[in-house]
Amino acid sequence: MKFIIADDEHLIRASIRIMIQEVETSWDLVGEASNGEELLELVQEHKPSVAIIDIRMPRMSGLEAMRLGKIISPCTKWIILSGYSDFSYAQEAVKLGASEYLLKPINPVELERALTNTAKDNKEFIRMLNQQFENSLFALCNGLTSLKFEELDSVFIQGWFVGAICLFDTTMTGRALSDLMCVFYDELRLRMNRQLVYGMNFAVVSLPSGDMAAIGSWDPSKGVDCRDQMQHFFGALDELAQSYQREGTAVTILQTRDCHGFESLNMQLVQLGQWSHLRVICGIGRRVGYEELEAEASVPAKVKVSQLFCSIKHHLHFRAYLNYQTAVGEMEILFQQDQRLTMDQTKQAVQLFMQHALGIRMTGPSSEDEVIHELRSLGELRLLEIKPREPVTADFIEHVVQYIEQHYMDDVGIGQIAHQLNVSANYLSTQFHKKTGTPFVKYLTNIRMLKAKELLLNTNLQVKQIAEKVGYYSTRHFTKLFVENCSSYPSDFRKSQV
Repeated sequence: MKFIIADDEHLIRASIRIMIQEVETSWDLVGEASNGEELLELVQEHKPSVAIIDIRMPRMSGLEAMRLGKIISPCTKWIILSGYSDFSYAQEAVKLGASEYLLKPINPVELERALTNTAKDNKEFIRMLNQQFENSLFALCNGLTSLKFEELDSVFIQGWFVGAICLFDTTMTGRALSDLMCVFYDELRLRMNRQLVYGMNFAVVSLPSGDMAAIGSWDPSKGVDCRDQMQHFFGALDELAQSYQREGTAVTILQTRDCHGFESLNMQLVQLGQWSHLRVICGIGRRVGYEELEAEASVPAKVKVSQLFCSIKHHLHFRAYLNYQTAVGEMEILFQQDQRLTMDQTKQAVQLFMQHALGIRMTGPSSEDEVIHELRSLGELRLLEIKPREPVTADFIEHVVQYIEQHYMDDVGIGQIAHQLNVSANYLSTQFHKKTGTPFVKYLTNIRMLKAKELLLNTNLQVKQIAEKVGYYSTRHFTKLFVENCSSYPSDFRKSQV
C-alpha cells in the first residue's frame, strides 16, 4: 500500500519512515514532503492510500492541504500529527475527515494502530494482515515460536478459533494425488480470500504430523463478531470436500469446537490428529465434529478396528504383506468378539472406507466374513505378486536432508517432498523425526537460521535482504523466528560478533 509523509522537520520524517519499515515491509513509501504544496503534488501524482501529515507546515498548512487533497484523491486516508498546543486544529482536522490523530512525539505502537485502523477497510491491507497471521500461526503450530512473543491483546490470546484437519483417502498415489491436493487447497484459499473482512483471519497450515489444516479466527475486540460467518465458511468447506468425492477418492474434514485462544485450538488439533483413524467408523467424505469423535473414542472396539483399517491402508501402500495379513487376522477376531461392530451404520462406514481408500467395492450390505474375505483377496492380488518396495531407510532420509540443505531458500514443505517420493506426508514426517531427532519444520528452520547467521557475519546485507535469501518474505516473521532460535535480534547478533 502506498503512503506519503509530510512534515517540515527532516528528523521526524525519517523516524516515521523507520517506524513504518518496522511495522510491515508491504507499506510502500512513494514520497516525502516538507510543506503543503509539495504534499499536494505528491497526492496528485501517486493517489496514495494513506497520507501522514503535520498540521503546521510552511507555504500551506496541513489542514488546507488535506482539504484540497481530498478533492484530488478522494480515497486517500489522512493521519494527522500535532503537538499539544495544536489541539483545536486537530479537532478541525477530525471534522474534515481525518482518520486518525497522533500527538508528537510519536509512539511506534500508536502509529501502527493508527495505520491499521486507517486501512482496515482496504482489501490489500486485510490480505497483508492475514498473511502475517498465517505466518505466525504456522510458527506457533510447529513450535518455532511461543505465545510469550504475543501482546496480551493479540488474537492468539484473546481471539476465537475454529480448525479443521483435511484428510484424503484415495487409491491415487504420487503425482496424481499431489496434483489433486494442490487443486483442492488452491480452491480453498480462493474461498478464504473472498470471505476475509477486518477482524477475521484464515490460514492453511501444515501441522507437525504432516497433515494440512484449515484454520479460521475472529476477534470480537475489533468490533466485528464474525462467528456466524466463520461457521458458514466451514459449512462451505464441507461442501467443497464433498465435491471432491468420486470413485477412489474421499476428503474428510475433522473439525474442532470453538476455541478461545491458540492454546485451546492447538490442543484440539493435536487430539484430532490422534483420533483421525476414527473417520473409518464415523464415515469418510464428510465433516466430523470434535464431539462425535470424542464419543467414538470412548468405545475401545471401535478405536481398535479403525486403527486396524488405517494400518491395512498403510501396509497396502508399502506392500508389507505379512503386516497386512496380520492386521486382517486381528480384525477378524475383533469382529467376532464385539457385536457393536456388526451394526448396519458401522458396516456402511467401513465399506465406504474400503471403497475409497483400498479400492474394494462391495455391492449392498455385506457380512463380516465377506469383508474379511475381500481384504484377504486384495492382499493376495496386490501384494504377493509385486516385489516389495524398498522401505524408507536412513539413506532415504539422508537424501531428504541433502534436499533441504540445497533448497532451504525455497518454499519447501514436507508434503511436496513426500509426494515426489510417493509416500504420505505423515509417514515421512514420522520417519524424518525418528532419524534426525528433530521435526521436519524445526530442522528446516534451524538450517535457515544458521545460513542467516553466516550472512549477518560475512556480508553487509540488510536484515530484509537476508530474510529473503533464507526463504522468508516477511522481515517481521523472520525476526521473530531469529529471536526465538538465537535469543537476540538479527542486528544485535551482528553487533555482538564484531
